[in-house]
Amino acid sequence: MTPPQKSEHVLILTPGATGADGISTMTRAVTRAMRYEWHDPLREIVVWALAGTETEWQSLSWPEIPYRSAGGKKVRFATWGMQAVGHYGPETIVIVTHIHLLAVALPLLLRGARIVVFLNGIEVWRPLTALETWILRRVWRVIAISFHTATRFTAMNPAFTAREIHVCHLGIGEPDETIDDQTNRENFALIVARMAAEERYKGHDLLLELWPRIQAEIPAATLVIAGDGNDRSRLTAKAGDLGLKEAVTFLGGVSDETLVALYRRCAILVMPSPYEGFGLVFLEAMRAGTACIGGVGAAAEVIEHEVTGLIVDPRQPDHVREALLLLLRDSACRQRMGAAGAVRFARYFTAKQFRRRLLALLELEGGRG
Repeated sequence: MTPPQKSEHVLILTPGATGADGISTMTRAVTRAMRYEWHDPLREIVVWALAGTETEWQSLSWPEIPYRSAGGKKVRFATWGMQAVGHYGPETIVIVTHIHLLAVALPLLLRGARIVVFLNGIEVWRPLTALETWILRRVWRVIAISFHTATRFTAMNPAFTAREIHVCHLGIGEPDETIDDQTNRENFALIVARMAAEERYKGHDLLLELWPRIQAEIPAATLVIAGDGNDRSRLTAKAGDLGLKEAVTFLGGVSDETLVALYRRCAILVMPSPYEGFGLVFLEAMRAGTACIGGVGAAAEVIEHEVTGLIVDPRQPDHVREALLLLLRDSACRQRMGAAGAVRFARYFTAKQFRRRLLALLELEGGRG
């Protein structure tokens, strides 16, 4: 479908944009990309979020871009779409960053706005509802953040096999020109992920269960866990039961500055999750020149196996253990992979590269060249 006219408005619908989670990070990246395209002061970019506050948004992003929060109230958020039909029409691009917000965009779709929907990961690896199916068949662009997500989505929703689903890999920041000498790395593996009872696939349990065997061969090797969540107390207790109180450090939530320092200090980043839609933590680590271990699936689109890191099958614990031992023992190997990862990040996964990919898909000028 060809856009009927040049857009004058961009409306971004998101669960949130001020947190450290993947959706918030992606929303900020999308907003940043659209902001670079919008040179005309008469054009408008607005972010509508289910959560977060305007103060948080302004401290993280751009005060000139309005941020409207529903304060976590889903009914209030849903009514905004109906109230906005008089303001947003065919000249509007509506970017929906999560499938669960698709119904909010329905009144705008019927008004003629061009709807763009992102498919992120596990939330679309299921059969869609009848309403979601009806809307998604009529939107302008469907964008998956990885080929893995697109494949899993169409496997569960074969009606969309013939529908063009564009893949647009994410990107964050710019290359780090101040990466320290890799020989100064410390001998700890780092995992950065929420510890949520509903997201136990991240790999925390597997790493804890493997660590006594890792320590048996490399006594000085430790595991550092960054992130928080409602499953932290269970995992802390599990580490104690396994005799790992001295070998495993739970940091909880950390600041961006602390996280950058951790990426630069750790020997490797490891997140053996088979259910990632993309894996932004791998980009953050690669930017810092850190070798990565990721699970089969979307991580293989970010990590180049045996070049910038290793792809493992978490269903085979020995496979994960061997990868950990290899990189924890062989500093030259992980330094080589870390350096290659920094190059790969700079070539393909920066905010600038993401902006070009996204704007090209949306047929906007900034996507050319």
